[in-house]
Amino acid sequence: MDKLRFENARKKLLESPQSKGIGTLAEKTVHAVLKEYYGGGEENKEIPLGGFVADAVSEDGVIEIQTRALYRLERKLEALLPLCRVTVVYPIEDRKYLLDIDPDSGELVSRRLSPKRVKIWHGIAELYGIRKYLGNDNLTIRFPVLTVEETRIRAKGKKRRADKIDKIPLEMTAEVVIRRKEDMAKLLPENLSDGFTAAEFAKLCRVNNDTAGKCIRVLSVMGIITECGKQGRCKLWRKTEG
Repeated sequence: MDKLRFENARKKLLESPQSKGIGTLAEKTVHAVLKEYYGGGEENKEIPLGGFVADAVSEDGVIEIQTRALYRLERKLEALLPLCRVTVVYPIEDRKYLLDIDPDSGELVSRRLSPKRVKIWHGIAELYGIRKYLGNDNLTIRFPVLTVEETRIRAKGKKRRADKIDKIPLEMTAEVVIRRKEDMAKLLPENLSDGFTAAEFAKLCRVNNDTAGKCIRVLSVMGIITECGKQGRCKLWRKTEG
């Protein structure tokens, strides 16, 4: 992780003339900044390869930025992994500030920190969508941990939901890189018991049961944990030996 390089990428995108249109096009600002950070100059971006268009190509191979639903990369990974190294980047929005904008004046009404915290295990759960490729030596996963601002406009008459306009990345605070299963195994809670349930995993990792279940399936596919029995109707799991 290079905080200075991230800040330079952020400033380049936000201060460029094209930045005014970023939030209204298919490519949102978080995606654009991450592509600049990981991919570099314009000559490295949007490169045709293997029947697809790669977000960027660097000396480390193809860079694919995906801000949601990793399963959408399945066909692209199927085509590209036999050809070259691929790095999948999936941001973790650890801290998010919510900015409400007045629809008439365009003025800022409020700025507050969202109580919702996205954790690394939410990113691990997303890997379930590309689980068949997780053992591929050509695949690297990067989880940049970000602080972001989400701009929203609450139209008159709407009491609950606001229309999301865009998210602006403010800072990269950490990065988790997974190249092999040992990298993933290091993320497991130290106090994980020998014979744990999905509910126990959810409590230790502070995620809901659905997220915990997907994480467990990912860990199982990668051979990091192994089923070791049942407790009532619940499966028991333990760290794989060796």
